[in-house]
This record gives sequence, C-alpha cells and structure tokens, in this order.
Amino acid sequence: MESTHRTRSRIRGAAMWLLLPRLRAPLIALIVTYSVSILGLVLIPGQAPDGGVYYLSFLDAFFVVSYTATTIGFGEIPHPFTAQQKLWMLFVMYSTVIAWLYAIGSVLSVISDPGFRRLRVYQRTVGRIQARKQPFWIVCGYGGAGNQVIRFMDQSGIRSVMIDSDQTRADTAKLSDMTYELDVLVGDASEPQTLVDAGVQSALCRGVLALTDHNQTNLTIATNTRILAPRVPVHARSESDANTRNLRSFNTDVVIDPCRVAAHSLTQLIRKPRAFALYHELVDPDFNRIEFLNVPDSGHWIVCAGDRLADTITEAFLRAEIPFCLVSPEVSTIGDSITWVQGLGTEANTLRQARIAEAVGIVAGTNDDGDNLSILLTAQTENECLITVARRNKPTSEPVFRQGNFHHVLREGRIIAQEMYARITTPLLHQFIGQLEVMPEALVQGIIEKLNLRLGNQSPELAHFDMSLDAQDAPGVLPFLNTARAPKVGDLLVDPGADHLNMPLICLLLVRINGDVVPFPGEDLSLEENDRLLLWGATGSHQRLHLLIRRADLFESVLSSRRKTAG
Repeated sequence: MESTHRTRSRIRGAAMWLLLPRLRAPLIALIVTYSVSILGLVLIPGQAPDGGVYYLSFLDAFFVVSYTATTIGFGEIPHPFTAQQKLWMLFVMYSTVIAWLYAIGSVLSVISDPGFRRLRVYQRTVGRIQARKQPFWIVCGYGGAGNQVIRFMDQSGIRSVMIDSDQTRADTAKLSDMTYELDVLVGDASEPQTLVDAGVQSALCRGVLALTDHNQTNLTIATNTRILAPRVPVHARSESDANTRNLRSFNTDVVIDPCRVAAHSLTQLIRKPRAFALYHELVDPDFNRIEFLNVPDSGHWIVCAGDRLADTITEAFLRAEIPFCLVSPEVSTIGDSITWVQGLGTEANTLRQARIAEAVGIVAGTNDDGDNLSILLTAQTENECLITVARRNKPTSEPVFRQGNFHHVLREGRIIAQEMYARITTPLLHQFIGQLEVMPEALVQGIIEKLNLRLGNQSPELAHFDMSLDAQDAPGVLPFLNTARAPKVGDLLVDPGADHLNMPLICLLLVRINGDVVPFPGEDLSLEENDRLLLWGATGSHQRLHLLIRRADLFESVLSSRRKTAG
C-alpha cells in the first residue's frame, strides 16, 4: 500500500509540475490585473445621492471587478458611478476579460498538449493496474512475439499488462480485439520505475515476459525484476549465446532463443513429424487440427540461410544426422565436413550446385522476405516435389506467405509466443512437451488415434487443461481413493450423463505426488490422492469433467456403471 501511495503521489506531482510552469504567466497576469483594478476603484472617489463623497471598500471593489471580469454586470453599486469611475471601469472591463482569455487559453493549451495527455493516460492506466483484482502477467514489448503471446493468453483467460516505448505500437495494442481492456503503459521497460508502475511488486503479478527486440533491454528487465520482485518469474527472449549465458547466470526462469527453437523445430518436423504436429496443436490456440508431413527417409535438405540461423540449423542437423547442403554467402564456422555452396539461393544455378533435383526439401531462411520467396519459387521450378519451409521476417508479409502454400512457415514472433505460452498456460503442459521430445513416434500416433476415436465424426475445437485430485478440485473423487472401489484414469473420461458415454477427452500426462511421471497413462491405471493430470480434448468437455469430479453421487454412478459393464 505504501508503494502504491508513493506511485500515485509521484505521478500526480509530475502532472502538476508540467502544468504549473505553463500557467505561471497567466496567473501572474490575472493577479496583477485584479490588483490594479481593485486598487483603482478603492482610490477613485464616488458621489453619493446627497452630494457627499464616498470611497469603495476593498470588498465592494473586489465584488465589482469580479462581476465585471466575468461579464455578468450587476450594475453600478452602491451608487451610480462618476465619470472618473466609469473611465476606470472601461479599463477594468477590457483588461480583466483579456487576462481571463489569456489564462483560459493557456489552460486549454496545456490540457491539449500531447505530453500532458500522455501523462494523464499513464496516470489512469497505473490507477487501473493498482485497482486490479485478477492475476496478470507483464509483457514488455509489443512486437510480433508480444502481440501473439498476449492474444494467446487472452484466449486462455489470462490477463496481461503491456509495456512498450513506441506510441504507435501502444495505440495498436489498445485497439486489439481482446475480451478485456488491455492496460498499456508507454514507457521504457528497462527502467525500474516503469516495472513498478506496471505492478511487478503486486501480489497478483504472476510473471514478467521480456520480449523486446534488444538483448540488452531484455537483460536489464530480467535483472531489475529479479531485484525488485525476487518471487516473480522472468521469461526472457535472447538472440545470442552470450546473452543467454548471462541471463542464466542469475537463474532467469525461462530463456527463449528463437533461432535455436526454429532449428529444433525443423529437426522435429523432419525426424518426428507426428510429435511436431501434436506440439503445435497444444501450444498454439489458433491450431485446431493435427496434420503431419510424410518426409522421405532418403534425400538431402538444402538450407539457404545466413548469420546465426545458419549456424543453429547446421548444429541441429548435424546432431540429428540429417544430410543437408548449406547455401549461404559465407561458409559456416560450425563443422568442417558440411557441404557448402556460396550464394543466396535466389538463382537457379546456385540451387543446381546444391543438387536441387535430388533434394527432399528446402529451407529459405534469410533475413529478407523477398529473397526467401524468390528462393522457394525458384526451387519449385527446379523440383516440384520439394518440401518447402519459409522464414517470414516481417508481419506485413504474412498475406503473401499465407497464400504461398508452403509446407511450413517459420514466424519468429509466433515461435517465441508458442514457447512462452507452453510454460504459462498449464503447469503440466511444458512437462508433457519434455516427454514428447523422447516419445517414440508410434506412441505419439497412438495418442492421436485415441483422441480421434473418442471424437468420432465430430470436429470440435480442441483444448487442454489440468486438474488435481485434491479436496479443492475433486472433492467427489476423494472418498473412493484407497478403497476397494479405487477409481482408474478411465473413470474420469466418462460423461456424468445418464448414458455414461465416453467423453471426447484423453489423458496426456499423470504426475504423482512423489514426482513420478506417467506419459499417456492407460485407462486402467489406478488413481491416487494428489495426482495431477493433463487432459486434452474437445472444448467444453472440461466442464463436464469438473461436474463429475466435484459430485460424489455422480462419480459413484459412473463407477458402478463401469464396474457393471466390466463384470
């Protein structure tokens, strides 16, 4: 509360210091004009009806000047004015009206000043953040990654506060289609006070995402957060190995390197296409299908890339033993035995040197969208059967890449957002993704087939969620645990309706309280108290499941029905 009070006082003080210097001259003009006008009326003698001389008191003079300056005009009081008083009143009328016009114009000028308006907007935003009642994440940077991750979180009911130093991007964020009003602070996220204003020290702050385009800024955000709010997790973007090591040196919770994630994604696409497809459906709310490529086992890949992406793909392909030819302006410093062709890959001759006719696929991963499109169009002319992977650098190029019918598009912002979302949305999801890395393709295929079997002919939107078998989440299940009627995983996947049909839902992961992890547990596996489960299926099925596990009578009915069927 003390921190909140200090923040409000500081912002109010900043607004006053911006306002007062601009109003100093108008206020002085008003004071001087009123003082001279009042003094003149007090000193100039008037004539009473009986012919005697009288002088206005300071109160009477102030009253006359006040209604004259505001053009109300109550008349000449307490007696009709003399010629001298009328001449002075002419001066009073013109001078005070001009002074007021000057003062009002100055106030309007200050109020309409962009800097003052931004400060007022900032003040109101900070006030809304401090009045929040729901948990939130702070997202620093509204580029491609920030935009995507905020949208992903919104679709999962997770609220966020956005910080960006660019007014145009901040205005775009405010106009985004959200289920709630997004709080946007225009400021430098690397400044500690900006993080404090965004609520980093609030008990409701669940974490900070450092997603700006600058490594040093992300590093500074991470260090400031670690000191200002040690309990708050930090997820940072890093685009160099040195910066990654720096971030990890003080235990930054999550560090996402988009180049390394992209390289790993490509190896998974080639070596484990089913795991690749399942991963993207789980971590991307926009995906609602599982489609995987059948990549031929024989044949090499052509990688057209430069700089750091070329190095990370080279490392990943060498590790995965994927045959490839690198096409780049400069030879890679990683690996002495790699096949290399100098060039961009935009010319057919260069691609022919890389044996395009024998290749199974091509990656266009340069820093220029025009070059990437040229590479793929040229490659398709040379070999129509190629698997095409494109790198999209600018969001404005999205319509072209969407219409290009490429097999896969690497979008840096989306790659980062997917990785962040996997760690934010459901605690068990990232744990399952770790299991997915080492899971045989046959088992992944079994998971997909099991869900398709339960879905039948339906094509609903898919969603994942987690639950715990404890008194809070599953009070209807606890009475049956550790008894002769101990429930099994399959008992949770039955609709509590009268027919007790299977729900369009499967269990992806089960974690025991002792830390044991069971990926894709069988339906006959017995449940234990405090088990945590990750489930995946049709959107809305989680509501039916929550109804089932919260009511002991419904769950007992399901157990009896299943035991009777089994018997």
